[in-house]
Amino acid sequence: MSEGKIAIVTGAGRGIGKAAALALAKQGTGVAIVDIQEEAAQQTAAEVQQLGVPSLAVQTDVADSAQVDAMVDRVVQELGRVDMLVNNAYISGGYAPVPETTDEVWHRVLSVNLTGYFNCARAVSRVMIAQGEGGVMVNLSSGAGIRGSISAGVQYSASKAGIIGLTKGLAADLSPHGIRVNCIAPGVIDTGLGAPGTGWTRAELERYGQREVALGRFGQPEDIADVIVFLLSDASRFMTGELIAVDGGASLGHRRKIAIQED
Repeated sequence: MSEGKIAIVTGAGRGIGKAAALALAKQGTGVAIVDIQEEAAQQTAAEVQQLGVPSLAVQTDVADSAQVDAMVDRVVQELGRVDMLVNNAYISGGYAPVPETTDEVWHRVLSVNLTGYFNCARAVSRVMIAQGEGGVMVNLSSGAGIRGSISAGVQYSASKAGIIGLTKGLAADLSPHGIRVNCIAPGVIDTGLGAPGTGWTRAELERYGQREVALGRFGQPEDIADVIVFLLSDASRFMTGELIAVDGGASLGHRRKIAIQED
């Protein structure tokens, strides 16, 4: 499907990003693993290489445009090109009531979750335009960006809502160059970090899935990775600027009518 192509995946040291990198590698795509945690990035890159495709780990703070530009330059130098971008790196900043949310938390979360996505999209778009062969980008938003969140902090909701608008703006601006840009809004996913900013235990995640998700469970990284692969493939060739909720039906807003035993 994508044999011989090269993807950049940010936040790929674990969770959704790692699952996406491995799923792409299984399709024959080389993957640049970008993460602020160098050891985690190297581990994912090693697993990608075991699947028989080229990989490169690059420690990068996506909020720093100079680091992003250097990262993309290195990917081109060592892997030859860039055909795909998955913007996935994020932080939550933790929950605090609005009156207690600090400037530092607000600006840091927006700088990673929103400005970081723009930094990566801008740098990669320059390469894609120069290559003259189009390209595909997928941005990871969240259900919090659609309906807000009372558990992850207003800064997280704002950043994820901004990603939706960024996606549509990028799609409109880059379409003349054959570059498609789409967005996924995952529900609660078991990334190994818990639900962003909630501090929920695994048992609490399971109860949430049983009660609030139409399909009766919280999501796994692979549930999102498979949709990322679809959006990066030719199967989605007539899609751009779209937002897809992948939340097991949680956005339907209906509690499941089942008896659940409390601990």
